[in-house]
Amino acid sequence: MASDLLKNMYKSSRPPLPSPLQHSITDLPEDVETEQLEDESMDSFSADLATTMSFQDPTPAIHPSKSPAVFSVSSRYGPLEWSSYFEEKKSFTVSGESESEGDITFNVYQTKGRPGAPLFVMHHGAGSGALGFALAAKEIRSIVGIDASILCFDARGHGETTSGDDHNLSLDRLAKDLKNVVHAAYGEHLPDIVLVGHSMGGSVVCEAASRGMIPNLIGVAVLDIVEGSTAQNPEYIWRTDLVASEQYWKEWFTGLTQKFLSSRTAKLLILAGTDRLDKDMTIAQMQGKFQMLVFPNSGHAVQEDDPGRMARELVAFWKRNERLVLPPRVPIVPHKH
Repeated sequence: MASDLLKNMYKSSRPPLPSPLQHSITDLPEDVETEQLEDESMDSFSADLATTMSFQDPTPAIHPSKSPAVFSVSSRYGPLEWSSYFEEKKSFTVSGESESEGDITFNVYQTKGRPGAPLFVMHHGAGSGALGFALAAKEIRSIVGIDASILCFDARGHGETTSGDDHNLSLDRLAKDLKNVVHAAYGEHLPDIVLVGHSMGGSVVCEAASRGMIPNLIGVAVLDIVEGSTAQNPEYIWRTDLVASEQYWKEWFTGLTQKFLSSRTAKLLILAGTDRLDKDMTIAQMQGKFQMLVFPNSGHAVQEDDPGRMARELVAFWKRNERLVLPPRVPIVPHKH
């Protein structure tokens, strides 16, 4: 029980009782005495007072693991540093096809593996940018280490890439840009390549693959884009005002199914939902012409919504289709008797 001194201190320091009382004394059971209530209050107050009189910091202690996150305005809303996801950022300047077009300088992010390691080349969608693949690229690196390289770049008219004609987003032009970036980064001695394209980027990689523009191609992965559903519902695809490129929208997706299926390489289609699969692709999938995966908990930007699974599936796709490297043949020496 609290001492008389603590009782007196409590009585002198406690605030006046609220009025009206939530419960009157008459509402309490008859065996509860007023003194008993006061004693219980004293016990609680004694513990609080003892803590206060120990000269500790009155600020309640918070375990480090439970500390609330503190963000500045810049850290919450500023762009993340590319260096957290890629090893290097480079600029490659490619000559235009005509004097009027001028040169184009591509902004490229890379993470390089060992010499000769296979290369994932990732092409973003309309209104997005190379850093849309940043999370997935980091996850791939954590899975395979130096056994694969990654290249992402801003398409013309996007991100930090600059050109004399940012509005020329024809499929032919974008496919040639893809080819030029790959050769600018790796020269003529290309490793095995897996093309990955999201939305509009899916159309670009299919165009390049169907035309044989990328040597050493071992696979094409298309993310959440199908000709039939996209052509019918373009308003559900675009997240940015792309008025300047509207003239190319139909071109991007017309014939996409045929280009995808006719590519002479392994094919992977990743969708956010089965409702995006049109009739022709459904039939082709049932015939086993390509592999299909559904990410049911993702939106259109599947590589951003579920980068961990995206990375695992892309790595598995590459490993299933990588070229088999046979050991050198050992000449058979005739046995002499």
